[in-house]
This record gives sequence, structure tokens and C-alpha cells, in this order.
Amino acid sequence: MSRSVTLTMLQNLFYIWMSKFEKRSIENIKKHCDFLNESYKLNLSYPIWDIFWPLVFNGLVDHIGRGYYALTPPVIIDCKKHFIYIHQKPELTKLKQLSIGIYLSHQLENPKNLSIVKINPISVLRKFPTVKDIVDSFDESLREEKELKYYHSESRKGIAKLESEGLVRYFSIPEKLYMHELPSRTINPEAFAISYCYSRAINNKPNGIYNKNNKTLNLPKFACPYMIYRILLLHSLALGKMPESDEEYYCFNEVPSTFATQLNRIFLNSIAYE
Repeated sequence: MSRSVTLTMLQNLFYIWMSKFEKRSIENIKKHCDFLNESYKLNLSYPIWDIFWPLVFNGLVDHIGRGYYALTPPVIIDCKKHFIYIHQKPELTKLKQLSIGIYLSHQLENPKNLSIVKINPISVLRKFPTVKDIVDSFDESLREEKELKYYHSESRKGIAKLESEGLVRYFSIPEKLYMHELPSRTINPEAFAISYCYSRAINNKPNGIYNKNNKTLNLPKFACPYMIYRILLLHSLALGKMPESDEEYYCFNEVPSTFATQLNRIFLNSIAYE
């Protein structure tokens, strides 16, 4: 059995396990991912990132506060030419499973009266704050800057960490006397990714690559905010497919230039154009 098939199987087993509970803590989730990895000898370096987090990115699981996660409510997305079923497999003959818990059909079947929603991804992007706006909203800090270990160590500005009594992360721009403390993952699981994107921007590192000719958009997998991924996922689902990925990037096809313009605004002009 190939590694990819096995990983999909483990994700499905985790998805079934998760569906049996009203909520699960991130600690229990990590233990169960470790258990699946060990039981099926897949030798994943970070099982929680390969098994659990893809379900979060795909909108199947969400943070509900204080480090707890739960399945999102079942819903049907009306994409005009077809329907996307989330957490609900319709009894239809012409049905395509796009991913775990995500199905596509050109027919509407709704015996359980699920919510049917119409979503315009670009309108959501236009309302999304910049990464700077979000980091600005974090609590200010008076921590001694010299103690920090910067992720972009060559410039000594941007996102940094301090390991003393546990791991605490900060966002620091010393020349501007700017320092904010990141909320923990149990409070805001997106804080690190958003801050890292801001850090990339001020350190002249790209937060994505957009090809104007073939309309492809590649976003770095490391520290990609899952809310941004979900908005682009909705665009892919409207096209009847899932995003692609390789070792380094999430790859989105047929992305209009208006999306790239909005992402450039959100990421402070750090989307590279080809």
C-alpha cells in the first residue's frame, strides 16, 4: 500500500474518531495522531500536521476556544453549476468525493434540511485585514528585546521566541520600539502563521508566487494561515476540484488577478509576480 493511500486512510480514521465526540482538546488530538502513526507504522515526523491539520485547513474541523476543536456543522455550498456537500454524503448516483468529508454533485439532495450557502470568495478576501492589522491587535509587550531569538536572525526583526518558563512568541521591530506578544495557540491558533507572514513581508521574503500568464498561485505551506487557505479553497471548490500541493507549496489554479491583488494587500505587497 502506498504512503499516500495510507495517510489518507489514517486521516479518515481520525475523522471518524473525531466525529464521535462533541469536542477534543489539542492534547488528545496529538495523542491520537501519534497513536495512529505508531499503530500503522507510517513513520511520520509530525503526525498531527499530516493527519489533523489538513482537516482544519479544509474546513472540516475548527477551533472552538481554549485549545478545543470540533467538527464544523454540515452544510451544502451552492456553486451555481454544482453543489458541494460538507460532512454529508448524499445518496446520489452521480457523486464525486473530492476529499474526506467533501463531496460534489450536480444535483441537490437535502432531506435533512441542511443550510445551503452561496459564498463569494473574493468578497471575503476584500474584507480580510492585513497581517499587520492583526499583529497590531495583539497585546503590547515591554520584554527585553536582547533576550529574543528571531526566526529571521540575520535582520533581528519580526517574529521571535523566548523559551524560559515555557515557549512565548513575540513580534518585534526594535528600531520602531514595536513589540507585541503573540497569544498562545490555545487562544489563537492562527497567531503564529499570521505573524510569520508579517515577518516574511518586512524581511523581503515572498508570501506567495503568482503567475500572471497561467493564473497559478503558490503559497508556502509553512506558516500559511488556514483562513486564507479556506478562502482560496472555496474558489477551487467552485471550479469543482481541490487545491494541489507539493513539498513546499499549496498550489491553486485558475486564480483571477483580483485574488492576487487582495492577497498582496493582506500580505503587505509580498506576493511575487512571475
